[in-house]
Amino acid sequence: MKKTPKLICMIMLLVLLATGVCSAAGLQVVEVSPKDGKTGMQISNMAIKFTFSEDMVGSSVDQNASKFRITDPEGNELPFQMVYSEEKYPDQLWLILQGELVPNTEYTCQVSSGVVSKSGNVLENGFNTTFKTRNTKIDNWISMAMMMGMMGVMFFATSKATKKAQEQQSGAPVETAKQYNPYKMAKEKGISVEEARQIIAKEKEKDARKAAKLAESKKAKDEAMAAEVEEARKRLEEEYEAARRANNYQVKGPRSIKDAGVAVPRVVVRKNRAKREAAKAAEKARAKKK
Repeated sequence: MKKTPKLICMIMLLVLLATGVCSAAGLQVVEVSPKDGKTGMQISNMAIKFTFSEDMVGSSVDQNASKFRITDPEGNELPFQMVYSEEKYPDQLWLILQGELVPNTEYTCQVSSGVVSKSGNVLENGFNTTFKTRNTKIDNWISMAMMMGMMGVMFFATSKATKKAQEQQSGAPVETAKQYNPYKMAKEKGISVEEARQIIAKEKEKDARKAAKLAESKKAKDEAMAAEVEEARKRLEEEYEAARRANNYQVKGPRSIKDAGVAVPRVVVRKNRAKREAAKAAEKARAKKK
């Protein structure tokens, strides 16, 4: 029991020492987002978030804006707006950059000493942090590749369905006209013409049921193939859209496949050539009429 007061005194002394060390440490930056040296950042609606060791929302928060400076590689200063939320993020300051940044470019954010917290503690040491915007040319290539892949899958599926339908249509008929000749059948089988006609009538009825069954099967297969193509198209569109949103693709560059430096498919070349030749022929026909 005699040791209890001494133990309590030691604990209080340690708490006081710890409080003194924390106070002496002053205001600190706990986290910066994006982290220093981060690459692949978006070029629009860009924001830098600073998390401090103390609450920052107070009368001095607007004065702290002068302690932050964002510059491009040439040293030009970029405008920004400092925002904060006293209810949700009282220990954070956000710098919202105004306008759109240059792709594939490194920017520097300079934080000067003297940033003041709500309680009056001061950031003693300034520092710099950098980030680099994403290369939108690569984004354009990825977007173009995904679009070409989607077109290729749709073209392949459609060609396969068309080829299969043509093969079914070009198949041999179920029965030939020779087998439907009652006189020849009567002679070959040694039966009367009337008996041969009855046999042929039954065979025709059987062939009609078989043809109807084949037509129904073909229709079901065609509908299944069309549904598969449509499902693949929708799935690829959804994957492309999800990838575009996740990586913030900025498809603002080339407006055609040729401008993007991608090899134009032969089918597109032939189609465009046919259009040009048709336009020339029409022009010549109009000139002759005049």
